[in-house]
Amino acid sequence: MSVMEGWSVDSSLHPLFRPIQMNGTVRNTYYIEQIPSISLMAHVACYWESGVIPHLGEQDQKPVSVPARVLPDGCTDMLISYDSVRSAHSYAYCGNYSHPFAVPEASDVNPSADYTFGVRFFPGGAYVFHGLPLEEFTDMRIPLEECWPARLNELQERMAGTKTFEERVQVMNAYLSPLSVQTNTYENDLMKNALYRIFINGGRMSVSELAMREVVSERQLHRKFAEWVGISPKRFSEVVRFHRVLGNIHQGHEADGAALALNHGFFDQAHLIRQFRKFYGDTPLTAAKEHHLILSDLYNKSAGQSVMLKT
Repeated sequence: MSVMEGWSVDSSLHPLFRPIQMNGTVRNTYYIEQIPSISLMAHVACYWESGVIPHLGEQDQKPVSVPARVLPDGCTDMLISYDSVRSAHSYAYCGNYSHPFAVPEASDVNPSADYTFGVRFFPGGAYVFHGLPLEEFTDMRIPLEECWPARLNELQERMAGTKTFEERVQVMNAYLSPLSVQTNTYENDLMKNALYRIFINGGRMSVSELAMREVVSERQLHRKFAEWVGISPKRFSEVVRFHRVLGNIHQGHEADGAALALNHGFFDQAHLIRQFRKFYGDTPLTAAKEHHLILSDLYNKSAGQSVMLKT
């Protein structure tokens, strides 16, 4: 019997994997997220936007300035950036990032109306729209028209008329909802099942066991992950386990590194720290200091969520 039998939609996977992006608290800037329409929740993790807050008084400025960290999370993004000087949008697509990097704070933030609107696709979600192997885009940012030609002119025309984040969300919901490519039912079920097993085991299941349970060869599993997710099942499992550790740190369980290592299947604390550095760029201790300042709004489990979060 299929692991996912009885599950009505792919979006049932979402509560099992809630990656955290460490979005900075750079002065005079904002970051906001919103969930997509119900019809898109199987494929889109969230919409997000970052930009500059114009005319921000000194008394209203953020007291702490911390650059953002872009963390590997198995997701890919459509990016729409607005240049207020040119009054024009540019469109790009970003594949999986295999390594973390920090976004440095600009020395002089220009109080303009510039912003970047993004569509963050859940792992495997973008493939059902453009139908191209995700491995072609790993660690790359390319012009959107090179991989997403379907009705792009219509999207550009409608996006040009928007003035607010909410309007851009509505435009993107309307644009994406009728779009999808025909995917093989067997492949779709295989990826749902494989992702489900990785999520419920916190990324601790070996590729050989995963392949055995799905009754496929490891080679076939690697090929499907390359197409649908963009990275190998081993690498993706490591990313999932990293985000489980980061989630525990966010919830306040960062004090005991040995317990974190044991709970998440690492050999020892040194093994945990090495793996954590690979995806965060620093130690769990640094993450513990930063987590309450620069978390993704949508997946922030703390009581005091951002007032900008739309539900």
